[in-house]
Amino acid sequence: MTEDSHLVVCTGVGAVRGAETAAAALAVGVAVRELGDTGTLLLDLRAAARNPRGTLLASGSARALESVCGAANTLRGAARGRVCFAVAKEGNDDMRDAAIEQALDPGFGAALVVCLCDPAEFRHCLARRVGARRSALLRAAPGVERPLLALTCRELLSERIPVKAWTAPIGPIPARRALAGLEPGGESGRRAARFAERLVPARRSRLKGGWSAPLRAEGAQALPAVLGISVLVVALALILTALGGAAGAKGRLQRAADLAALSTARSMRDDLPRLFLPPLLANGSPNPAHIGKDEYLDQARIAGADAAERNGMNPELVAVSFPDGGSFAPLRVRVAANGEFEVSGNAGTEGASTSVKAKAEIAPPTIPDPAGGTPTMASGGGYAGPLAYRQGKPMRPDVAVAFDRMTRAAAGAGVSLTINSGYRSDAEQQVLWEQNPDPRMVAPPGTSLHRCGTELDIGPPEVYGWLATNAGRFGFLQRYSWEAWHYGYTAGPEPCSAEGESGGVEPSRSGAGAGVHAKSDGELAGGGGLPGFVPARYRAMLLAAAARHDVSAALLAAQIMAESNFNPSAVSPAGAQGIAQFMPATALAYGLDDPFDPKQAIEAQATMMGELLAQFGSIELALAAYNAGPGAVAGCNCIPPYPETQAYVVRIMGLLGGAGELAVPPPALEVRLVA
Repeated sequence: MTEDSHLVVCTGVGAVRGAETAAAALAVGVAVRELGDTGTLLLDLRAAARNPRGTLLASGSARALESVCGAANTLRGAARGRVCFAVAKEGNDDMRDAAIEQALDPGFGAALVVCLCDPAEFRHCLARRVGARRSALLRAAPGVERPLLALTCRELLSERIPVKAWTAPIGPIPARRALAGLEPGGESGRRAARFAERLVPARRSRLKGGWSAPLRAEGAQALPAVLGISVLVVALALILTALGGAAGAKGRLQRAADLAALSTARSMRDDLPRLFLPPLLANGSPNPAHIGKDEYLDQARIAGADAAERNGMNPELVAVSFPDGGSFAPLRVRVAANGEFEVSGNAGTEGASTSVKAKAEIAPPTIPDPAGGTPTMASGGGYAGPLAYRQGKPMRPDVAVAFDRMTRAAAGAGVSLTINSGYRSDAEQQVLWEQNPDPRMVAPPGTSLHRCGTELDIGPPEVYGWLATNAGRFGFLQRYSWEAWHYGYTAGPEPCSAEGESGGVEPSRSGAGAGVHAKSDGELAGGGGLPGFVPARYRAMLLAAAARHDVSAALLAAQIMAESNFNPSAVSPAGAQGIAQFMPATALAYGLDDPFDPKQAIEAQATMMGELLAQFGSIELALAAYNAGPGAVAGCNCIPPYPETQAYVVRIMGLLGGAGELAVPPPALEVRLVA
């Protein structure tokens, strides 16, 4: 018989891959720490789990567990290095449940069971072990999944379940070593060792007779001391119970506030395009699609209050405010909440109160940084043109534009699409092939259409039905009947063709890698037109400056609307002056003698925007550079993480989209929990 087994449940968050590698590295980390004496079982309960294969070199404890699995009626195991890898003999739910129960049986011989499961089964697997000896390991990407990851970790900690998130990349060599049951080495090995220390406490010393043997050796003389210690332990337990109840209550309140902030921000994101639509139709009648600012904020408040109430908060104790509510398009929300709770184990206490805060915002999608290893041009495959990114996944730019349209249609139907995979080079395909050399599951290198930048693997499984019915409307075709997730873009140039090398769009300086537009910026104004919000006295100035510098007049107008609301006398708290809000030093650099002269200021603005568009090749990045400075943008080739700059870009792109001045709609905005 062994000590009670410790259960660690491991899964992936969102679309990230590599949960099995993280689980294996953790299992090996514990076995290394225990010098191979711990029977460690990695139980793969994913729907796609395959029978494990053993290796020639394996530890004695792993071999022993392999033998026990062979005699078991629910498990099939194989010793690999320091770990025994196992699966349920049958893939149905009943057999998987039975496999967990048998693996956790103290008589089975596994002191540690790492249970690898699909995200949908994560909670179910944790519930199989009610008690202190369980923990969780989450494999996640730090980008768009961070709010979901934070909420999951907070929820687990409120239930006193130790949890760690593995967000760092795992290289191919450490991954192979971990999956072979060997110490991964390098940073991955050190991280696995740290997580092992935090998630799986070291086994207690095996004294003959257990912990009670030294006490019995002292006879009755030790009894009073033992009783005194017991009283102290009970008192300490009552104190910790009270503190734990308070911490848990505050954790639940904080989680509810976070969800309320996210729900409020999602309402704002969904209604934001309507805020920019003209209030009147061409015939002068009210535009039913337009929404005013007051209604926009009221709808958001209602969404936040509903989310708070659904998560156990009294909506009367919740305050929803908008830090940038004075702007024409608020993008940030702040939720503050008060709550009372009883403190258990503390007789005579009426209760305690606490308060929590949460902040969320609407932000432009992240543009990957080429210097950080994410390229803006494809190489090493069948496609060598520019790359656009959606949800952090690369693809041909025309595919990204079509996916944006499909995403918006899906959202209107209550469906949320997630990209699991996009463009892959032959080298990346080679890694997948080596991990699973089965042509029915992974295409051999040099043959996969993913190398062409036209293919997307889309999930989760519950969207497959919607995709099958609607994807064709946006130019996407399900490539193979047995892969409900794989869709290729067929409305543009052929995959891996010479015509596709331009990214499926006309070459232009509004260019590669960050939301490519099909027309040059100078053509965005649609024949020289201007949005209806432009005052008559400035229209001729804008059109003339735009023509001289090949910049969209609509873009210049939207900038001025966001900068000063067409007030030529405006002065910001930071000292920016005039209708185009030039700082004095920048005004001097562009030969602007009088920033308060609208004609001079618009001319300098057009000059500056023309240069920034040529430098950064993207409307979004040029706008960010105008607001935050070219150095901040050039340093990361991204929209800097400054709330003011991100809101500035969102508002201007929204104005252009609402006025019909963009050749294609901007990418879908992200909702982020920021505090």
